[in-house]
Amino acid sequence: MYIAQWIIFFIIICTTSSHDGEKCEKIKIGSEFYKRQLVATIDGYPTGLVVDPRTENMFFLLHKRNYTRGIHILRYGALGVQEIPISDDLIGQCVGIDVSNNIIYIGTSQGITTYNKDKNQITSERPIGDDDVRNIFFDKRDNLMYITTGPQHEIFKFINGSAAVKRYDKVPRAYNFILDANGNAFYEYVDGRLYFFSVDLFEPIQYKGFTRELKYILQLNNFDEAILAVKGSLYRLTTNSIFPEKIAQLGMKITALFFDARNNIIIGTKGKIYRYKPVDKNDPCPPDDYFMSSI
Repeated sequence: MYIAQWIIFFIIICTTSSHDGEKCEKIKIGSEFYKRQLVATIDGYPTGLVVDPRTENMFFLLHKRNYTRGIHILRYGALGVQEIPISDDLIGQCVGIDVSNNIIYIGTSQGITTYNKDKNQITSERPIGDDDVRNIFFDKRDNLMYITTGPQHEIFKFINGSAAVKRYDKVPRAYNFILDANGNAFYEYVDGRLYFFSVDLFEPIQYKGFTRELKYILQLNNFDEAILAVKGSLYRLTTNSIFPEKIAQLGMKITALFFDARNNIIIGTKGKIYRYKPVDKNDPCPPDDYFMSSI
């Protein structure tokens, strides 16, 4: 009798522990632990994902099979995802957020437009000609906006917030491009190799350990560190070493990466958008506060 009761008690304890383990499953990224939370399920995969720090809305390009379905917005707490309406003769290709001035820019095949978040519509076009804008980046030091244009992936920067642009000669061409607070540049050149250009040096330096066939995603985290996503791994890049430091293996192909204002890491992959939330030692199992959305 007592043996049977102990067996039942043991099964209950094991089952409870198993459920708690699944609920509070953590992953180590760098020196910190994170809890993974599903934000949205997607019929396709996202790229170019950014988060508006004021509203926590997510913007991204949605790709389905061999074509792109345009730029979508996932509003915080919403139950569905909306496509941002853009003129039929324009192709939305990237999103950049000017946090200081609370402006959301959308790069298109024929220039840059601004997005009205209250009306969910394009409000105006920035007069920069018919540039084919592939990427937008804001330098946190002076809030200057940089763009990557055309099939040659040339980099230009806007002059003092005006419509005038100037070629960025330090990095003439690149697929991916970021600048840290010290002015160090990290980028994937058009030859498919990964480089950094330190302010203390006179020429770019190539990182070692990767092949040219890989696709890189570069972002700055909230500690002004250059973080690289490639395949299913995250790496930290510095100007002190030509070898990237691997900080995590996520076990999925990463197609989008962003660090939001709450120190969360947003990861896009085929069919899913996840949020990795830092685990507080006083709250080892943080609650989910997103509604799961689906397309």
